[in-house]
Amino acid sequence: MFSVYSARLAMAVAFALCTAGTVFAQPSQLGRPARQPASTLATTDIGRINPSFTFTNASFGTGAVGLRNRGEGGIAISGVTAPIKRAFAYWAVVTDGPPTVAASNIYMKRGVANGPFTNIAGVPIGTGASPCWRGDRTTVFRATLPLSLANGNGLYLILLRPGANGSTKGENPWVASVPPLFEGVSIVLIGTGTSTVSVYDSRLAGKMFFNNFAYQLTAPVSVTNATEILFHDIGADGQGGVGVEDIAATAGEVTALNGRRIAGPGSPAGAGNWNGNAATPLPQLWDNNTRTITSAAKAGASPRILPFTITAPDDCLVTVANLLSVKLPP
Repeated sequence: MFSVYSARLAMAVAFALCTAGTVFAQPSQLGRPARQPASTLATTDIGRINPSFTFTNASFGTGAVGLRNRGEGGIAISGVTAPIKRAFAYWAVVTDGPPTVAASNIYMKRGVANGPFTNIAGVPIGTGASPCWRGDRTTVFRATLPLSLANGNGLYLILLRPGANGSTKGENPWVASVPPLFEGVSIVLIGTGTSTVSVYDSRLAGKMFFNNFAYQLTAPVSVTNATEILFHDIGADGQGGVGVEDIAATAGEVTALNGRRIAGPGSPAGAGNWNGNAATPLPQLWDNNTRTITSAAKAGASPRILPFTITAPDDCLVTVANLLSVKLPP
C-alpha cells in the first residue's frame, strides 16, 4: 500500500537526487529526515536580502496559528501601538500541482462579534519543494490586510475555504496528511513607535531545506549604536516531536547570527525557532518567534549586514518571512 510515509520518502529521495552538491538523508520518521552529522551537511547560502518594506517611527506586533488538518483558528496579538501603518498576513500550503483558489484565499474577521468574515486574497511570493510531505511544492502567500480590519491588538479569527486543507477533522498530522496541506497563518501589524522596522519576505519565502542554511539581511540603518534590536522569524513545518509521542523532545535546530547562537540549544533563548510553537501540542508545523539580538547583531564586521545561519540536521523546514526592528538613541 502506498502510504504517506512512503510518499514522503520518495519525495525526499527525488529531491536529493536533483540537488547537486548537497547531502540529504532519507526520512526515518514523518516530518524529518534521519539525523546526519553536522560535518556532512552542505550549506545552502541564498545570499544578501534587502528589505521588501521599511517603516520608520514604527513598532510591530504579531501572532500566529498552525492549521494542518484544521478548518479554522484564532490569532491573538498584543504589544503593537496604534495607529497601524500596514498589516500583512502570511500563510503556506503544500500541494500536488499549483495551489487552488481555495488555498490562495483565507477568510478573516476581527473578534467574535464583529460581523461577517472578509475574504483575504493572497499573492504568491515564493515557491519551493515540499518539506518531506506528500506533494510537489510549497507556496508562500502574502496578503496586505485592510486597516479597517487589522486595526490593532486583539483577536483575529481565521476561516479556511472548503478544499484549502486535505482534512479539517483535527487528526494528528503524522497519522493523516492528504494534500493540500495547510501549514499556518501569521499576522504582522506595523504600528507606531520609535524603531525602524523592516520586512524581508520575497527573496526568503518558500526556501525548503534540511541542512545548513545561510543568508544575510541588509539592515536599513547601522546597528552600531542601537539600543534594542529585535528579530522576528516566521517559518513552516517546524516540529518539537513526532506527533505527541516525543513532544517533550527539544528540536535540534540552531539559529545563529554572526556566529552567536540566538535560538535553539546553547542559545540564551534556549528554545529554537523551529519547534512548531504556533500550535502545540498538535498540529505543530508553524512557527512565529521574536528574539532580542542586540549583542549578536553588533558582533559582526559590518554594521548593516547581518549574517544568519540555521543548522537543521533532522527536520525539513520552509522559510516564510523575517522582521528586523532597530531602535536608535533619541
